[in-house]
Amino acid sequence: MGLKSRLWKAGGLPIGWITFYNQTVALEKRWHTRGLGYNSGIAQGDIENAAVILYDGFMKPWLEIGIAKYKIYWSKHLLYDHPYLQQCNIRE
Repeated sequence: MGLKSRLWKAGGLPIGWITFYNQTVALEKRWHTRGLGYNSGIAQGDIENAAVILYDGFMKPWLEIGIAKYKIYWSKHLLYDHPYLQQCNIRE
């Protein structure tokens, strides 16, 4: 990630990189698919086979600017009749 992305930007990830430097191993792509908040070109198979998907980027699935084809992976886990979601004006 640090080779292709800016290392120092807002957030806690760079601190984690320093804290766990040389203490981690790379995971296979199928374990962690990222980019659903900015990359509209991720293959559906990669998403469906991933253990974890990450909506990093600014196009979060709960926002109107979210990438439409990825919203289903988030919304299928929502309980739309839950009072908290109703208070937040989140609708199907």
